[in-house]
Formats: sequence, structure tokens, C-alpha cells
Amino acid sequence: MIICLYFPVKCHYNQAMAQRSLIQERRKQILDYITQHQKADIRELSELLNATEITIRRDLIELEKTKMLIRTHGGAVVSEQKKSVWQTTSVYNRLERNKDQKERIAKFAATLINDSESLFIDGGSTTQTLAPLIKDRRNMLFVTNSPDIADILLENEENRIIQIGGELTRDTHLTIGPDAEDGIRKYYVDKFVTGVTGIDPDEGCYAAIPGEASMKRTFVAHARETILLVDSSKFSRKAFCLAFPVSGVGTIITDSDTPKEIVEKLRERNIKVYVV
Repeated sequence: MIICLYFPVKCHYNQAMAQRSLIQERRKQILDYITQHQKADIRELSELLNATEITIRRDLIELEKTKMLIRTHGGAVVSEQKKSVWQTTSVYNRLERNKDQKERIAKFAATLINDSESLFIDGGSTTQTLAPLIKDRRNMLFVTNSPDIADILLENEENRIIQIGGELTRDTHLTIGPDAEDGIRKYYVDKFVTGVTGIDPDEGCYAAIPGEASMKRTFVAHARETILLVDSSKFSRKAFCLAFPVSGVGTIITDSDTPKEIVEKLRERNIKVYVV
């Protein structure tokens, strides 16, 4: 009796250990793949690892608990640790951060964009959320330093789109540098739509790296009006480079978690502030 019971227990134990090892290896492969590519969808991972989509979804749930990634609708993006004020973060990661607020801000911003206008659209997570909402405006001229945003706007064949050249950044997927700034200086537009890494009502708007800060300053100088899209997490937050003063902004759109005293301070400076 003792011998008969011993071997099944040992066998089940070995099977459980082997199964656990397979799960751990699969999850490691998922994490390695998302770390390398910044993002992945469930179908893509299912085909790559020869596992069911239900299994992949379960793996993503468990990996998110470890804060190693952030689940998205249909997939996941890499989770990034808090970086220094001079470091940028992946645009894919930022698209998922404060997503609801960004969608509300973008939806309202779209109401301020009219047919037959010319726009600078800076690369960024909130502006990328805005792009699909305005791509079907009529008789539009868009100038952007973001290939991702340009791809979205190209879906409407009637749009005229100017892609600013220059050095393409790896994390933020936008062009910067002297060539890009020279490209901007050739034009003057109705509106410049942008986001920032941080904003201090007393000091100004910040970017993480000098190239991005310089680009934003050039955009502001060559637009009739600057519209700033910032969720509440960006207020009273600083980054490495001061890009432009608050006085350079005509309109700010933010969410309802922004402190009321900050909203009032900005309005006292004759800035239109919309809280959505």
C-alpha cells in the first residue's frame, strides 16, 4: 500500500514542477518580447509561442501583477520604472498611462479644430490620441514631426500633410534636431497642438531632452495660437529642459483632477482653460 501511494504522489509532483517550469519559461519569453518591441498584442503572442489566446491573456494578467508590463486592450506594453527628469519614456507606454483622461482631453480638443485650418501637431501620446478625431476635417493642412501621427492623418486622402524631417528618436518616435527646426521655420500656421512632460504655472512648460524642448519653442514661435493638452499628472511637475513660458500658450485643456487653484492661476494670466 505504501509503495503504490508513493509513486503516484511523486509523479504528480514532478508533473506539477514541469508544468510550472513551462509557464515560467513562456512568461519570460512574453516579457522578453514585449521589452524588445515595446508592445505586443495577444494574437501576435499566441502565434509566436504556440499557445491559446486565453492562456496568453492569463499570462499577461499575472505579469501585470509584478508591474513588469501594462495590459492594454488586446495586448500589453512594457512597464517602465520612474526615470530621471532628463530621460524620455516610450510613447506606447504613455498612450496607456492616464488613458481615460487623455481620451477626454483629445475629444474636447477636436472641437477646437475647424475645417480649412493649418496645424502643427507635435508628437506625443495625447496628440496621437487626438489625430484620429480630426483626420476627417475638410481642406486641412497638417505639419507634424511624428511619423505615427502622419500615418493616421494619411487615412484621409484629402488631407495635405507635411512630414518634418530630422533625427528620429527611438522612444518618442518624433523628429528633432537642427534639420527639423529648419523645416518648421519655413511655415507659419493657425494652431500648434502639443503636450509637455511637465508644467509649472509660474515657470513654464518642460520637456525631457534639449532637442524636444527646442522643437517646441520653434513650433510655438511659428503658430498663431498654441493649444496645450495636459492631463492633471503633468502639473507642478518638472523635467530637464524648460521648453517655453506659460505666456506662450493660448489654450489649455486638462482633466477634472487638476487643482482648482492652478486652473484659476492660469486663467488670471488670460489663458483659456477647459476642464473636461
